[in-house]
Amino acid sequence: MAVLFALFAAAAYGVSDFLGGLASRRAAAVTVLLVSYPVGALLMAGALPFYGGPVTASTLWWSIAGGGAGLAGVALLYSALAQAPMNIISPVTAVMSAVVPVLGGVVQGERPHLLAWLGIALGLVAVVLISRQPEDHPHGPVGWRPLMMAVLAGVGFGAYFICLAQSDTDSGIWPVVISRGVSAVLLVPIAFAGSKFVRMSSGALGLAAVAGVLDAGANVAFLLASRHGLLSLSGVITALYPAGTVLLAVLILKEHTGRVQRAGLGLATAAVVLLTR
Repeated sequence: MAVLFALFAAAAYGVSDFLGGLASRRAAAVTVLLVSYPVGALLMAGALPFYGGPVTASTLWWSIAGGGAGLAGVALLYSALAQAPMNIISPVTAVMSAVVPVLGGVVQGERPHLLAWLGIALGLVAVVLISRQPEDHPHGPVGWRPLMMAVLAGVGFGAYFICLAQSDTDSGIWPVVISRGVSAVLLVPIAFAGSKFVRMSSGALGLAAVAGVLDAGANVAFLLASRHGLLSLSGVITALYPAGTVLLAVLILKEHTGRVQRAGLGLATAAVVLLTR
């Protein structure tokens, strides 16, 4: 069950990042988040009557911390996606978002079995290979700034995953609701400070709203995955989300992929098979 939840989270994150990155090319990343985050928060809050639970002080504080880490990760990711090819930025982010939960899970005493360790290794290699840019890419070399944003975004996502996993298992979806609410509130002063309240086109507005819906679904799915299985395994499966982003970037934006990147996508598939055993 945990693997299915994690796979759904990966698919939803992949499509959400593509749509959010696309919207960020038409408006500032913070402006996009001002739409997508409240939409996601309302959607998750609407599910509370069906999957609620008690909220302890520990769950509250871990959720608040996760909200800050998740907001930082998404803001950095959307900014990077607006500056560089999606088939480069998304997998680079995934490298760190996979490594951080694995390290966190091992520190907490989790011990995945041998095939799972092999799957983890293949998953990490896969996202590295996917990030390799073809020499003939029309965008030219990627600068260090968007790449650094991608790395820091991955750290933020990894920290967010760990925070969600630390919440009480009987708290329902309160952790993702609280974290998303905190993120939405924090966005307002950030937007004011950067003067990011700008008018969005109807197309960008729609993209941001759908991205918020998918991101909310992905967050709930990851929370359930981490509660039904090992954090290290759920984190790595979820971190395979760049496959969806890369595929959409190739099909819709006509971004190029090289043989190394396609090999990485094949390894990602093999990694999922190993992690489900």
